[in-house]
Amino acid sequence: MSLGWNGGLGPPGVPWRSPGRQHAAMHRPAVLLLVLLASSTEAFRICAFNAQRLTLAKVAREHVLDTLVRILARCDITVLQEVVDSSGSAIPLLIRELNRFDDSGPYEHLSSSPLGRSTYMEKYVYIYRSHKTQVLQSYLYKDLDDLFAREPFVAKFTLPSKVLPSLVLVPLHTTPKAVDQELNALYDVFLEVSQLWPGEDVILLGDFNADCASLTKKRLGELALRTQEGFHWVIGDREDTTVRSSTHCAYDRIVLYGERCPSLVRAAGAFDFPGSFQLTEEQALAISDHYPVEVELNGAVPRARPLSLAALLLPSLLLPLLPSQLAPAA
Repeated sequence: MSLGWNGGLGPPGVPWRSPGRQHAAMHRPAVLLLVLLASSTEAFRICAFNAQRLTLAKVAREHVLDTLVRILARCDITVLQEVVDSSGSAIPLLIRELNRFDDSGPYEHLSSSPLGRSTYMEKYVYIYRSHKTQVLQSYLYKDLDDLFAREPFVAKFTLPSKVLPSLVLVPLHTTPKAVDQELNALYDVFLEVSQLWPGEDVILLGDFNADCASLTKKRLGELALRTQEGFHWVIGDREDTTVRSSTHCAYDRIVLYGERCPSLVRAAGAFDFPGSFQLTEEQALAISDHYPVEVELNGAVPRARPLSLAALLLPSLLLPLLPSQLAPAA
């Protein structure tokens, strides 16, 4: 995964310490190590993936199903796009295999109705770990002026975070013929969401077709989502979200808005699943011609972990190294 966000700190100062404080400071890493062994802070990963005409016949192919499960199991919430399965069986099959794959579930899903202007219809589908997040509310945006080929299916989720206990996701898969119109209309969707849930942080995400022939850099820079303050495009303009080696386009994007969410970003980028899973380009294209894009958020509630034998023995090994004034009295 290429990282598109760096929240690193500058070099710290080196304050003077008395000899006694210097001696005690030498042992602080040992204390910190014990704390880290006892608990850890998990990142929360939100993903968007254009699964390229996802049908039951496609999911039923074993190598496709296996790869899709491995991709989805990396994320706490995934917004799937281009789900065109008319049978209604593809997503339940995916969920069943996800719940069999490892112990990171259970997984549930939330699906929109079929969306489109003709006989070709797509669904947005949220797949999420139900022990880490739950859907609070959801609704389909009322596209009264028919600006979207597939209007956003908005959902508000809980998060396992004291800093950011909930978050609104607004997915969009634009049509290449009207990218400017749809992305500017997406700003209006954002305004409606902000009025409906004041103070909530928002993530706009999906296959925006926001690059190459579909949207020039000049037109991209003129979008309301680029000119208005407060929007953070964490999938950069130079990112490649396409599988084919012959293309290099940042079609798929994640855009953050809010007072808390941007400060919690640990990493963001496109997930190169062919490289990670050692697939040829031909094998990868059987899955999708898009990479998933993802953002990891810090600030999850620390998860207690059972201490290993080494961790249990560590205090007795470190005790002789402690300064005499900190060691227990005889």
